[in-house]
Amino acid sequence: MPFPVTRLTAFVCCSLFSGLLFLSSAAAEDWPTWRKDARRTATTDEQLAKDLHLQWTRQLGPLKPAWPEDPRIQFDAHYEPVIAGQTLFVSSSRNDSVSAFDLKTGQQQWQFFANGPVRFAPLVAGKNVYFSADDGCFYCLNAAEGKLNWKFQAAPNARKALANERLSSVWPIRGGAVLSEGKIYFTCGVWPFEGTFLYTLDAETGAAVSEPEHEIKTLTDVTPQGYLVKNENKLLIPCGRSVAACLDLKTDQFITHKYGNRVTNYHVSSVGPYIFHGGSSFRMDTSQDLGVDARFPVLTEEIVYFGRAGNVVAYDLKNLKTVESKDRRGKVVKKKVLNQLWSLPIPPQQKQPQAEWEAWVKAHPVQLDLKAGNRLYGHQGEMIFALDLAEDGKAADISWTQSITGTPATMIAANGALVVVTEAGDLLCFGDKPIKPITFSAQKRALSAQQDAWTEKTSQLLSLTQPGAGYGLVLGTGSGRLLEELINQSKLTLIAVEPDTEKVAALRAKYDATGLLGTRVVIHQGNPLTFELPAYMAELIVAEDLSALGGSLHADTWKTVYKSLRPYGGTACLNLGETAYTQLATTVEEKHLPRAELKQAEGFTLLTRVGALPGSANWTHEYGDASNTLMSRDELVKAPLGVLWFGGPAGHGDLFYNRHDWGPSMAVIEGRMFLQGPGKLTAVDVYTGRILWMIPLEETPEDSPGRRGQSYDGKLVGHHFIALEDSIYLVTSQNTCVRLDPATGKTLAEMTLPHVDDRWGRIRIHEDLLLTSVFRTSKKIGEKYGLLPLELVALNRHTGEVIWTHKAQMSFPVVSLSGDRIYVYDGALENFYGDWKRRGKIPNALAERFIKAIDLKTGKLIWEHQTDVVGTWLSYSDQKDVMLVTNRDGISAFRGKDGSELWKKYSTGQGFRGHPETLWDKVIIWNDRILDQRGPGLSYDLETGEPILRTNPITGKPIPWEFTKAGHHCNYAIASPHLMTFRASSAGFCDIDSANTSRLEGFRTGCRNSLVPANGVLNSPNMAHGCSCGYSLFTSLALTHVPDSEVWSYSALAMNAKEDQVQQLGVNLGAPGDRQAENGTLWLDYPSVGGSSPVVSLKLSGADLEYYHKHSSFVEEGDLKWVAASGVEGASALSVTLSTVPTPERSYTVRLYFLEPQDLKTGERVFDVSLQGKPVLPELDILKAAGGANRAIVREFNGVRCSTSLQVDLTAIKGRTLLSGVEIVVEK
Repeated sequence: MPFPVTRLTAFVCCSLFSGLLFLSSAAAEDWPTWRKDARRTATTDEQLAKDLHLQWTRQLGPLKPAWPEDPRIQFDAHYEPVIAGQTLFVSSSRNDSVSAFDLKTGQQQWQFFANGPVRFAPLVAGKNVYFSADDGCFYCLNAAEGKLNWKFQAAPNARKALANERLSSVWPIRGGAVLSEGKIYFTCGVWPFEGTFLYTLDAETGAAVSEPEHEIKTLTDVTPQGYLVKNENKLLIPCGRSVAACLDLKTDQFITHKYGNRVTNYHVSSVGPYIFHGGSSFRMDTSQDLGVDARFPVLTEEIVYFGRAGNVVAYDLKNLKTVESKDRRGKVVKKKVLNQLWSLPIPPQQKQPQAEWEAWVKAHPVQLDLKAGNRLYGHQGEMIFALDLAEDGKAADISWTQSITGTPATMIAANGALVVVTEAGDLLCFGDKPIKPITFSAQKRALSAQQDAWTEKTSQLLSLTQPGAGYGLVLGTGSGRLLEELINQSKLTLIAVEPDTEKVAALRAKYDATGLLGTRVVIHQGNPLTFELPAYMAELIVAEDLSALGGSLHADTWKTVYKSLRPYGGTACLNLGETAYTQLATTVEEKHLPRAELKQAEGFTLLTRVGALPGSANWTHEYGDASNTLMSRDELVKAPLGVLWFGGPAGHGDLFYNRHDWGPSMAVIEGRMFLQGPGKLTAVDVYTGRILWMIPLEETPEDSPGRRGQSYDGKLVGHHFIALEDSIYLVTSQNTCVRLDPATGKTLAEMTLPHVDDRWGRIRIHEDLLLTSVFRTSKKIGEKYGLLPLELVALNRHTGEVIWTHKAQMSFPVVSLSGDRIYVYDGALENFYGDWKRRGKIPNALAERFIKAIDLKTGKLIWEHQTDVVGTWLSYSDQKDVMLVTNRDGISAFRGKDGSELWKKYSTGQGFRGHPETLWDKVIIWNDRILDQRGPGLSYDLETGEPILRTNPITGKPIPWEFTKAGHHCNYAIASPHLMTFRASSAGFCDIDSANTSRLEGFRTGCRNSLVPANGVLNSPNMAHGCSCGYSLFTSLALTHVPDSEVWSYSALAMNAKEDQVQQLGVNLGAPGDRQAENGTLWLDYPSVGGSSPVVSLKLSGADLEYYHKHSSFVEEGDLKWVAASGVEGASALSVTLSTVPTPERSYTVRLYFLEPQDLKTGERVFDVSLQGKPVLPELDILKAAGGANRAIVREFNGVRCSTSLQVDLTAIKGRTLLSGVEIVVEK
């Protein structure tokens, strides 16, 4: 097993929980964890009383799950209590707390607040209660008093994001903890591209008051969402909708299982060789999917029980039966399947017709919750029930039913009590004594109507800043009055960051009592300047107590504050003294705060982020702009990338068409993303994911003329629309074009075409002109081709007045607009708009075809040329005055001013893999060149068609620029100055400068491109909605450039072994992929695991080699942390072939990278290092040289003479050798 990356020494207290039981019973048992035990069986040996009576009810209020947009991953949709002794413990994402209640009386004993939502059930062991939170921390409390024993930060650093509408660590803990054999396992992180980690904590007997000994395993392409399961030596990690990852704890290797991932969810349990995961039942030892839909199963070693429709069923796990079937060739095959023991229908609560009963059962299926002794407990509708099992397990009878108020969600049983949780957030405790039950209501106190100086001050600052209903930051709460008045007087969701723990505790208690904590306001304990709040999130920033920002308000202070202000008007409104104001004014004058506006008014200092982020750009048209370049001009979006926000209402499937419909892409302007979905247009804040407004759109059975896609449900869905700073233009089902206010969605004007029978087609904007292609049936061509774009109409975009019209000789299927000219392809194409129907093939076309240029101002023809090209895509470069006409088989380039042909290239688009019908004809105009995404991924000069060359980073030779992508894809790529984005199985991008391709694992993009760089953000709305595949998460998210994030890649780069000689190369041992450094060195992973990569001959020698990799965020110091974060232990020699043919000796600079990943002592790992047989690092002790563990060191050696190879030798003196990377650079 690889050695731990991080290890701290301490002990965790674990002893048996003592105390009076709810009812005295020899068989009484605790229920200390989710579903009772590490295997999540939901089975206890305790026998409850046959007749149970309600003892008490406590109303906690409903929970809002992290992923309301996806029912398959709602692990936190309702409360999941646990019981130890006479105490019930329950966590809450509603108010970020864990609470303890007396099991007998329902009285609250204590409550503890975390720094983020607590989404998983606590875990009780001995005298301790353990739980995790979205703040990236794992907590240990004293179970009796709720006092903090220790708090362990699992997240690699303090960076925050808006996660599922809440402020969270970028690495929330979303793999619920499991305890087994003295070890606690949990995972940290959501997104593999940010890093996800498996933690193992030692839980030992004793009085734990400090952090436990722990191990970290960096996971690869694992997206944890759900409760972990441990079954003997197998650790199962639920991955949202995907198949659970299975780690063999003996070998420390993952085992690949393949089963029905279209029915999987967060809910995993396991006994013996079986995994029960959502609707899949899988046998590990035979790798067989058993085809039994055992959702929410209750497990014993011999039998699995579960609800199915209106029945409770039982299957035998020990005695399988053999069934015969025929394969595709008609051959008889035999296989083992689970044997059903019995099926018991749960009778209806009241008589009703059979059809109504069947519909009711479909909406209210039976769910089984637990087995206690010889009884099964479950629920259906508003009824809970118990079944008595026969001794042989082959039959069951209903023994008890009870109707309750509310809909049950789950149940647990312990120490004589049955506790029912409802979907509305009520806890109902049943016991054997018939008493008058007690109800603890959820009534909340109202905020006091206090009037003081802060009432008026708050009114003034809100009047000055005019915030909307977004996020407000309070950096230092002071007396708390400003925070309270902001709640009373504004619509802001407020996030307060306060260093004083006593103030934090008091404010949390106050707002929890009002029911506002976690909904309108959250209070975080921490230093506002080191809290690492997300960028661009706040409409308003205030501080009642400026001392929370530190004593001296210098430039770095204001940079930190300014970072969180939302572009387009986010304002910090502060009471500053003269000195502080002078310091701020100097910071603004020295341009440390881009586009900052500073002024004073009514005693306040107002610092406003005005307008767009410098270097950002809008995305106005479906294909980027009116020229169809498929290129964003946004300079800010570049690798490495990190999440800014994810989840929330902007990810809900109702906002989107089914991904197979190929609905319209989004538009992004001035911080707003506009999304079309069935019957609606939605505006989303690109910086927070907040929904700004939503308006209805009428849907009709007819296609919108000119929409390209596939008629998945018999219709080409969506409406043509574009967005500008002052207006949105949208073609409606009523055959009008409406102009909408981008800020509100309100209609400003409505335009119609001159002739009532004409239909609006695709629209484009240039300055004050609105251009549309008008559809009608052609008398010349006939009805075979259907409605065709027979005329261009230019209107005044403000008034709707027709400025000019221009009729086609045939039709205008593709149009590009730029500068003072319109470029058109004039021809008739059959079934052009049904991309899927023709599978991307070139459509049939009539012989009469032209390319033309039309004067934009007058509509008059500038030039025209007859052509043999069948144009299915047309785009234009204003920079080079080049028009491109393309299809699947070729590219033709023409000079824009006169239509003269520049060059023609016949190259059939091959695609890569997937459904490339939407991209076979499209090419990207990227500055002065073409990016040919049709496959293979080459690039050509716009004016000559010659291949674009780049320098091979390893050999220094010129080679054709080429990118590749691996994995299923179905959308076209788009580009920006730094990146080309696309789908390649998961979301992906190519760094255009290096041509390296990287994955954004954990989610997939839509079948239309839904990775759009605009407004400084890589926008990724949930346009994959409707996919039933096993990708882990389906949601909306946004990413920004984060320099310290990791990025791993693969490429189309190849080496010629007979000719090429290494000039510059990095070997990154144990890395998960390749990566190019800023100095140009391409670091190759060894062994090669990250995808296609140049093949360089390497030989690594040593006994029992062990590779390791951890996330670079855990590296405390050093250059190229991502190189040092991985390595190999036990190597004796590394040989790198520099040339395969005899070559004269040359001088190289060699850099060796080291990092000690273990918490060793000085002298425990010592070894010698030689280069080309010469000692260079005698008795190297990495720990001593670096000054501690997790610190990178680099040792550089110049003038190393090499001919055909470089030899690095490592000789152990004490312990095992260790090497992270080797960099080789020829000296000029």
